[in-house]
Amino acid sequence: MAPSTSFSTANVTGVGTVLVDGNGRTVYELSSGSVKNLSCTSSNGCTVVWTPLPLPSGVAGATAGGGASSSLLSTTSLGGTTYPTYNGFILYEFTGDTSTGQANGQDLSSFGGTWHVLDGSGTPVTATSAGTTTTTYNY
Repeated sequence: MAPSTSFSTANVTGVGTVLVDGNGRTVYELSSGSVKNLSCTSSNGCTVVWTPLPLPSGVAGATAGGGASSSLLSTTSLGGTTYPTYNGFILYEFTGDTSTGQANGQDLSSFGGTWHVLDGSGTPVTATSAGTTTTTYNY
């Protein structure tokens, strides 16, 4: 399935109302403390597990649907490819989410940080706010 260029919010079991792409799949960010956008690349194996969402050629930016704020959507360019960001976070999907309505990647620690879903205001939903526990995987 091709990455979507639109983002909205949806209620996802276990984490509440969070950002999803136009295909209804939960999106995540990778951070550690105050550091946003840790390195998730094919060279470190990260993108095998966490799928980046590049914008298709000729598409300048993503659009906001219900519950998402267009003012929080932007883009960043890495290695000549443009990616959508939300509140400054690069967005990824987790290969462990096999269908819409899942957030199996929530609070997983790997690649030097922790993966979180984002709420509609662009704030990472943490283990404390979602009432879940953190699991560490050494990929």
